[in-house]
Amino acid sequence: MLNFYPGPSKLHAHANIHVQEAIASGILSMNHRSIEFMELYKQVQERFETYYDLPKGYRVYFTSSATECWTILAQSFPNRSFLHIYNGSFGKKWMEVSKQLSIEHESVVFDIHSELNVQTIDDSISAEIVCTTLAETSNGTFLSHHIQSDIRETFADSLIAVDATSALAGIAVKWEHADIWFASVQKCFGLPSGLGVLILSPQAQHTIEHRSKDIQYNSLKRIVENGSTFQTTHTPNILGIYLLSERLKEINSIQFLQLKERMDYLYNHFSAHASLNPLIIEKEVQSPTVLTLKGDEDYIKQIKKSLKEQGIIIGSGYGIWKENTIRIANFPAHTDEDFKELLLAI
Repeated sequence: MLNFYPGPSKLHAHANIHVQEAIASGILSMNHRSIEFMELYKQVQERFETYYDLPKGYRVYFTSSATECWTILAQSFPNRSFLHIYNGSFGKKWMEVSKQLSIEHESVVFDIHSELNVQTIDDSISAEIVCTTLAETSNGTFLSHHIQSDIRETFADSLIAVDATSALAGIAVKWEHADIWFASVQKCFGLPSGLGVLILSPQAQHTIEHRSKDIQYNSLKRIVENGSTFQTTHTPNILGIYLLSERLKEINSIQFLQLKERMDYLYNHFSAHASLNPLIIEKEVQSPTVLTLKGDEDYIKQIKKSLKEQGIIIGSGYGIWKENTIRIANFPAHTDEDFKELLLAI
């Protein structure tokens, strides 16, 4: 099957080779407190710095998923005020976690068809943690670098947290725009699901050390304490970490440019399609990694059924767009030949 589902999606071309290498290396049998595992963890940190321009002082940690990070943040800062800025289902779900855990929070909901105007946010809001979604998987929108910069400037005294699940490893990241970054690896990294990556700025680490709570076993405080010696709070997904380490060596800015150019082509192609058109028209808010197409409900059902019969998986619509849209991943694991096959089938 050719998988364009926006996560879990197609595995990267070298994933099977790296799995075999992991088995042969013996690392999968090693204790997670062993020197061998600590060296692997350290290698991931160094490769983020080398291949993904992570600034010195920013530190990498591991969780089970990005979704778990929503809960970890809320539980680690139970007495802090949160601001959730979102325009789609996953940003809303993150907000609902704060609500369910009785965290003090406010929300700013903005339209999918225009850029967020940060200046319109009520200046009486003084949240200590500002939560944003870099690429909203439910609708195919994206926060541009200059919007991220505006948020950073407007909330200069806050910790900025970014769910970057459908973006990390698919775009260039300006790490200084936020203090807390997290993602799952089953999207742009092109890896099997079951591993979350959490990255913290020096300011976030300092705040966690002095102001967060560690009442939960997997709290941020304990995650940071263990990470200082390249260890984890729990027995981690060692295979996933090994695959991540190998995958990082293949990340480069040329891939990011190619991905953006391919998405531009896809938008142009479907803008002229008879039955499927882009949900997101405004170029500045179009995600480079997830394309959402709208159409008649009956046609949407027909095209999903037809593609599946041809061995091609695409994503159904999500949230309020569930019945009248489809979603197509444009991840680094996908090739131009994959898309030629998809477009021909459509």
